[in-house]
Amino acid sequence: MKKQSVKIIVLGLLEAALILFTAFFQSSPGQTLNDPLLPGHEASLQQKAFKILETKCNSCHRRQNPFMVFKEKNLTKRAAKIYVQVFVKKRMPKAEGEPLTSSEYELLRAWLATKI
Repeated sequence: MKKQSVKIIVLGLLEAALILFTAFFQSSPGQTLNDPLLPGHEASLQQKAFKILETKCNSCHRRQNPFMVFKEKNLTKRAAKIYVQVFVKKRMPKAEGEPLTSSEYELLRAWLATKI
């Protein structure tokens, strides 16, 4: 049992060292990292994802499926469905509205990676 505890502690320390190493070498002084997958960026990432869904998806959803309108308070609950419809089945967004840009797809994918 002691051996397993030591392994877990060592792995935790290695992970912390890797995060510090990455932060030190990827950012210049006075500049923050913009990696959306780092801790602390999840809230702003969700706000950006919501803005995409609000501007690009809700216009059609309000007309076609009013029970699936995206709101800030229901995003987390619907993350798995969003992933399936956008990235697995590629059914959304439909051609009626303005298409998502590649950066919008990547931002949604990054946000969904924190939720699924």
